[in-house]
Amino acid sequence: MAGANLPAKKYTKTSPTATRLSFECNGGSTQFIDVGLALSKINRRFARSGVYYYINSVEVYNDETGVVDLHTLPDTYMTKNACNYLFSKFQKMNSLVDTPAGKWNDFRVYMTTQHRVTGSLNPSMHGINGNFERIDSNENSEYAIFTSADDDGDNIQEADNFTIHMIGPHVGNAGNWTSVGAIQSYNAARSQVSMTGEPIVHSTNSTDPILNMFDMSSEEFLNDIAENKDYANDMPPYPADFMLGESSDHMQHVARIGTEQGVGRIGRASGFCAPFGLICVDPHGVNTAFRVVLNLAVGTYHGVYAERA
Repeated sequence: MAGANLPAKKYTKTSPTATRLSFECNGGSTQFIDVGLALSKINRRFARSGVYYYINSVEVYNDETGVVDLHTLPDTYMTKNACNYLFSKFQKMNSLVDTPAGKWNDFRVYMTTQHRVTGSLNPSMHGINGNFERIDSNENSEYAIFTSADDDGDNIQEADNFTIHMIGPHVGNAGNWTSVGAIQSYNAARSQVSMTGEPIVHSTNSTDPILNMFDMSSEEFLNDIAENKDYANDMPPYPADFMLGESSDHMQHVARIGTEQGVGRIGRASGFCAPFGLICVDPHGVNTAFRVVLNLAVGTYHGVYAERA
C-alpha cells in the first residue's frame, strides 16, 4: 500500500474472529443453538462443541409484543462428568478399529431429544433492506454416533447405533436405542449412597466405660444428645438416586427478553455461560420471525473465550 498517510502499526489482532452470532428464528417454536457449530460455519475454522462458551450479552430483535426465554444445560458437576464419561466411552469405541477418523472429528452431542429432532439453527449474515442469508456447512458435521455390541436378544447380533442427548431420559428400548440421555447413563454407572441412610454406630445404651465416662446426669442428657446426632442428618440433602437432567429436560433458565409492538424493538439481557455451547431458544406469544444475536466473550480459543469440560 503506497503512501505515507498510514497507521503507525499494522493490524495485529492475532485471530480475527466473528464473535457476534446472529440467528433468524421462527415464531412460536422452540429452537436450538450450537455455538461451536455456528462459529465453525461463520469463521471457516473448526471450533469444538464439547467446551464451555461464554456469552457477554444477548439481543432479541422483534417487532411484536412477546418474550423469548433462553436456557442452557445446568452448569453442575453432573453435566460436566456425564459429558466426560460419555466422551471416554466414545474414544474407547473408536479405538476398537484402525480406520482413521475424519480430520474434523468431534464429540458433538444434542441438548435434548427435541434438539435431535429439530436440529441446530444456522447463523446468518445480513444484507440491505432486511435481507439475510443463513450460512450452512456441507452437512458433514455429524453429531456423535455410538455403536453398541449389545444386541436385543434376538440372536441376530445387529449392532445398535444411537446418538447422545445431554438431558432427559433415553429414547427407544434395549437393543434398539434411538438416543441415550448422558446424565441418566452417567447416574446408572455411579454407585449410590445407602437408601436407608442408617450408618452402623455404637448403641447409646452401651456400658463401655469410655462411652459413659461423662455420663454424670440423672437426666441422661448425653445419651439424648448422642441419639439426636445418630438420627439426624443420616440422609444427603438431595435425592440420593436422582441427578438433575436424567429424567426430564431440566434446563437452566439464563435470560428472559421481552419486546413490545413497534418498529425496531430490541430487548437485551446480560451474559451467561453456555456449557458445550448449547442454548435453547423458547419464544412465548411470538408468532412471527425474530432475531437472536449472541455477543461472545473474546479470548484465545480461535478468538473467543472457552474452557475445557
